[in-house]
Amino acid sequence: MEIRLYPPLFLNEKGKRENNEDSIFPLPGKGTAADKLFIVCDGVGGAAKGEVASRLACDLMSAYFSQHQTQTGEAAVLGAFDYTENQFDAYFQKEPAAKGMGTTLVMMLIHEVGLTVAHCGDSRFYHFRKNRIIWQTLDHTMVNELVREGIITPEEAAQRPKSNRIIRAIQGYSVQKTKPDIHFISQCEVGDIFFLCSDGVWETFSDSDLADILSSSQTLNEKMEIIHQICEANARDNFSAYLIEIEDIKNG
Repeated sequence: MEIRLYPPLFLNEKGKRENNEDSIFPLPGKGTAADKLFIVCDGVGGAAKGEVASRLACDLMSAYFSQHQTQTGEAAVLGAFDYTENQFDAYFQKEPAAKGMGTTLVMMLIHEVGLTVAHCGDSRFYHFRKNRIIWQTLDHTMVNELVREGIITPEEAAQRPKSNRIIRAIQGYSVQKTKPDIHFISQCEVGDIFFLCSDGVWETFSDSDLADILSSSQTLNEKMEIIHQICEANARDNFSAYLIEIEDIKNG
């Protein structure tokens, strides 16, 4: 299966914050319809160089997949995370003051049998088809962990603050090893839309609001511009995203 994309659209803005701790891959303005890997990272740690962590994670993950282009499954994702966390530790050897920095990450890898999606933290992936979200990632937060363990219900979780504490992030093995959630999408259709974003984006919208925007009859550029304008006006954090639509699929 060969998946052909429309040119991908991006956001990478500091919003109302003093500096931008989000990073994306491909770099802003560098993404093309031929790209197979897309990443959004949101650095955590503030003074502990969150912006360095997010950029480093994007660079390391993209370098790993560039060197292992034939690998697309779970082992490849775990290998990329392992490589990235080891390189974080190597960075801490040179810059001890940076220890404590970390980053969330969401990534999408396109290959001959579909898509591989992986994430840690609360940067999200949405899969839209026609007028609805057919799948999305589940944030790695304390409140969601309570749902997984059956301690509270999803309805109770919805009443908790959206800023609930993150329990997974890339921080290096010397701090805490993280485990990504990995999801495979083998059933793709022309017109499917994939949206990767940091929490500065999704906190600004309800899921139904996003679905309404992305299922409208407007062009992809117009949809992204609406998201941009609403985030510019209302986002409390940096906001970054990749918006990607399938133009064609050739089975072979």
